[in-house]
Amino acid sequence: MKTMNILAAMMLMTITAAMPATAKNKKESHFDRVEMKHSHFDRHHRDAYRPEIKFCTIVLSRHESHKKMAHKADHMKGVIDTKWNPRTRELIIIYDAKVTSARHIRHFMA
Repeated sequence: MKTMNILAAMMLMTITAAMPATAKNKKESHFDRVEMKHSHFDRHHRDAYRPEIKFCTIVLSRHESHKKMAHKADHMKGVIDTKWNPRTRELIIIYDAKVTSARHIRHFMA
């Protein structure tokens, strides 16, 4: 246990000694270098608020292949992405509500 504490202390001293060399004594922060080019409501920005993007979940039986169902959903018009949860056996389909609806997706997947 004592050797573990000594090793941890040596590693900590090595890291703190190397920090000024890697930082190159810059005083500006990350936010000074990054320019915000996108507004909050920009459609092309990943994290923008988009009320037309919705999702529906389809619970698959153990006999259905999630790969086939995801491939089938990916070819639908308006479907943006699919995500598979193996623990709950749910296929989450993210879609554009202006193009398609959850009812249409469920009907197509049946």
